[in-house]
Amino acid sequence: MNPSKTLLALALCLCSTMATAKNNDLLQELKIAAATQFADIKNKRVVYGGPVLLTQGSLKITAQELSAYTDEASGQRVLVAKGKPATYSQTLDDGRQASASANEISYNMDNRTMTLTGNAKIEQDGSQVNADKIIYDIEKQQLKADSSQKGDERVITIIKPENYQEQLAPKPEEQEQDKEPVRQ
Repeated sequence: MNPSKTLLALALCLCSTMATAKNNDLLQELKIAAATQFADIKNKRVVYGGPVLLTQGSLKITAQELSAYTDEASGQRVLVAKGKPATYSQTLDDGRQASASANEISYNMDNRTMTLTGNAKIEQDGSQVNADKIIYDIEKQQLKADSSQKGDERVITIIKPENYQEQLAPKPEEQEQDKEPVRQ
């Protein structure tokens, strides 16, 4: 497969990393702006040097290096963004913003997993998870976060109270039912 087509396919699939990412992003033009580009056609690898900016619809990836390749041993297709940090952001179908950052963001197109390594952070609606390593399985919608096991480092989860207040607040129809009739 042509390395440019491999990168395009990987980048298109990266758009679907969040379960409810905007569907029309896949229909938008994919643009990669970089300082350098190297294509190793024989080994199915494309490397963009930075700073690198990949955009497609609401999807935005920034990195110092962005590479796409097919792992020779496993045949798995992988997209890797590296930086201090590399960042990913996208608008979800409901209009909310989702973002991630890490020293390395790796997306395996074949098993649909995103792995963030080194100062990893995922954020949505003001809530966030911080860890040394975060693995997100898109199909199963499962997230696993690990600390580096060095010193006092821990996985930190911050949940913004408003997220739960909206879910716990009674619906307008429930509020009407709760009102007592006014007696005169």
